[in-house]
Amino acid sequence: MTTEDYHDKASKVAEELQQYLNNADKYKWEVAKETKDFKISCVKSEYFSGHLYKGEAEYNVPPKTVFEYVEPLPEGPRMKWDKNMKKIEVLKWLDKDLRINRACTSSACMGLISPRDFVDLIVTKETDTYLSTNAISCECEEFPEVKKFVRGWNYPCGVVVLKYSHNPNKCKLVSLIQPDIKGMVPKNLTDAAIPGSMAEFFTNLGNSLKEDGKVVS
Repeated sequence: MTTEDYHDKASKVAEELQQYLNNADKYKWEVAKETKDFKISCVKSEYFSGHLYKGEAEYNVPPKTVFEYVEPLPEGPRMKWDKNMKKIEVLKWLDKDLRINRACTSSACMGLISPRDFVDLIVTKETDTYLSTNAISCECEEFPEVKKFVRGWNYPCGVVVLKYSHNPNKCKLVSLIQPDIKGMVPKNLTDAAIPGSMAEFFTNLGNSLKEDGKVVS
């Protein structure tokens, strides 16, 4: 694939993520887990037998700061606070806003789900209303599977940080994921693990932002 082909593919993913957010007639979200700090909802995925998950939380933190904390970059803050992430690496920069990433996850459910890795095409975007990463897994012959990880597959996914025009020090973070984790994992175990993992994601992020003095009172 050429860089232009990769750009086209990533742009379609970004458009799809906006559909997940804005097309309420098509996507009938059901709440899977909710607290005063976050809400996690799901619908059946259009791509495989699992679910598309949406996690939402508000933070009294400027949007660009939250985006910096959640963007999957090896030199970014995410490796410090995201306990489910063992490793993040950029395999190839295709353009200034387009890259191929590899993310390695920790085992889950007391070791019943072994570590996974995902090789994803990612494009970052910023508009007047949001910042986002938009990702989808891709086949890369030059980056074969590694023995100690099961290679999973991410269907269109990403994070969107929504800006509030009335308050530049507040934002809403939306995480959209629909991972096929592959391997011999019972579906009910996957369905239980993913909302719990997302809850941990939002909780750990909020704690890290507080500890680092990023919250605006």
